Amino acid sequence: MIKKIKLEIKKFVDLRVRLLKDQQHKNHQINFNYNQLSQLFSEDSFVPFSAWAMSPSTILHVLNDISINKRKNIIEFGAGASTFYIAKLLKTINSNAIFYSVESDKEWAVELQRQLYLYEISDFVKIIYAPLVKVSKDYALNDQKTWYDTNILDQTLKDQVEFDLILVDGPFGGSTPYARFSAVPYLEKYINEKTSIYLDDIQRKDEAEILDNWKKSLNFNVREIERYACLKKEQNFDVTPFQLSNPWI
Repeated sequence: MIKKIKLEIKKFVDLRVRLLKDQQHKNHQINFNYNQLSQLFSEDSFVPFSAWAMSPSTILHVLNDISINKRKNIIEFGAGASTFYIAKLLKTINSNAIFYSVESDKEWAVELQRQLYLYEISDFVKIIYAPLVKVSKDYALNDQKTWYDTNILDQTLKDQVEFDLILVDGPFGGSTPYARFSAVPYLEKYINEKTSIYLDDIQRKDEAEILDNWKKSLNFNVREIERYACLKKEQNFDVTPFQLSNPWI
């Protein structure tokens, strides 16, 4: 009996140690990715990373995609840290890409525009303030109630032909069930076989269902990486951020 108890204790301790080491490795990876992002801004700058912010790994993946695959038409839903980094990258690489950032919070949209101007990158992104309104059944999943005002989006995007990169980190999950589903059905006519689509927070039930639905409707390949996923048709250059080796494996 004592031997069995000791064995169970050892299993428990080994598991806890492994989990701790895995978390340490993840922390090192996050720090590495954040340091990569920080190269875009000087030491006297500050890009806000709140609890709502997209992870540095997700943003770095998107930046790699933009730079390596020369993305020219970009749209994101949910403005934040990613907006700063994408706009700054476009300026840094002297890109003529079109970049839209859709935001439902008017106060944050105004503040974001002010900060982008201070960093001299406001010319590289168009902030679209589009409040959440009742969503059309054509763009809704199950009991989803709201999404961005498509009348405003229609007017702003009327001359747009396609998007080769779509980043979905909004609206915020608590606004309605399946809050982020509408991005793909709404943008369907802008999506082609070269488009990359990123969905954040896939560890949540709603986002997991949204991802599965998008995969089926688009017939795209899906790669899940921790808390986000990338959907794309073509298997071109691998733009996944460099992964540190895990010494505990």
